[in-house]
Amino acid sequence: MKIGFLGCGKIGKALLHHVKEEKYGEIVFIQDPFAQLPDENVIRKQEESCYAETDLVIECATADVLKENIEVILKYSNLLMFSVTAFADQSFSDRVDSLCEEYGHTVYLPHGAILGLDGIFDGRKVWTSVAIETTKNPKSLGREDTERTIVYEGSTRQVCGLYPRNVNVHAAIALAGIGFDRTQSKIISDPAVDTNAHRIILKGEGMDISMDISSFAAGAVTGAYTPYSACGSLDRICKKGVGRAFV
Repeated sequence: MKIGFLGCGKIGKALLHHVKEEKYGEIVFIQDPFAQLPDENVIRKQEESCYAETDLVIECATADVLKENIEVILKYSNLLMFSVTAFADQSFSDRVDSLCEEYGHTVYLPHGAILGLDGIFDGRKVWTSVAIETTKNPKSLGREDTERTIVYEGSTRQVCGLYPRNVNVHAAIALAGIGFDRTQSKIISDPAVDTNAHRIILKGEGMDISMDISSFAAGAVTGAYTPYSACGSLDRICKKGVGRAFV
């Protein structure tokens, strides 16, 4: 497999190491304006000739960067993406579906910081309500709160625009379940915590499911579990298909 990287921060570096360790294939390029990786072919901006050589692009950048490059990515390769909040933009979502159909490629949606995304997807027709509450240190949210503060409560679609780097979990749950407008999000800033904590509550007729997930972060956007989860998702990308697949 020939693999390209769009962004190479904490998750990207973990995946880069994993690709080499597992001998999954050749690293064609890493597109990142800041990465210092002398042993890799690092490009600072999009070069279509590089994308044309890939079978899979791994995106670990931001929703805006993903949107800027989505056309060239899906023209040539499959995509494992971590900026899932991009799908809160309906025009982007529609464009992805159109590109997948046009070029016959797959977008892989990782479960990221949570567990059970496949189960949420399986029950998408019967959930009557889906809610997710996230508590993070203010530094992770780019804030300076000195006490526990509810910074957002409302639809998942709206919060994806406000905190695009912090709520990819919310976006993934919305995509797997009942959609961005019906899924309810709550974001809490708490200076007393050094974890990223998520509480997910799903209800349907005869069903009431809750999940609590906490991962050490120390004010970082990405928790300790997510890089391991990302590598697991990459391991599961072993079959071909068209459209979207949760991994």
